[in-house]
Amino acid sequence: MRLESRTNATEQGLFVAAQILGAVGDAYRPVPYVWSDQFGTRIQVHGSVPAGAVVRVVEGSVADRAFVAHVEAEGRLVGVVGWNSPGRIRTARALLTASETVPSTR
Repeated sequence: MRLESRTNATEQGLFVAAQILGAVGDAYRPVPYVWSDQFGTRIQVHGSVPAGAVVRVVEGSVADRAFVAHVEAEGRLVGVVGWNSPGRIRTARALLTASETVPSTR
């Protein structure tokens, strides 16, 4: 999977630097990320949103046009979606990076 974003480039550099300095850890496991500003709306997606996934709003509300949603597939968290919630989406992204829920791109 190709992940062409500055976020991925930064995280790759940090991972390589840690390895050079002797950090012991797993292979690099990036979290896919895409964002867009559309007509005054900031849309952010970390992870993936596969067909048939369950999308559940966990913070904010669709009616207020500001929310964070979890994306679950086969009982696992595989993505998070932020709609006008840049601060809250960072916290939700941490759930993906702290667990083994994101499929490996090895």
